Amino acid sequence: MRVRTNIIIEESILAKIDAIAGEKPKRAAIIETALREYIEREESKAPAASDIKVTDKKTRANGKQKEV
Repeated sequence: MRVRTNIIIEESILAKIDAIAGEKPKRAAIIETALREYIEREESKAPAASDIKVTDKKTRANGKQKEV
């Protein structure tokens, strides 16, 4: 479901979006595509919870890591 929202965008960025979109009805699609791509990049940077190793004080002192 799409939801209507208001955002504030720098005028020069909006001008570039409009130049790419060609006409105003396509503006929202351009912005949505850009945000989807940004979110995908950010999510791929974040390590999965299962990939995180936890080290306690004892194992650190021995130079070993303990996965939890």
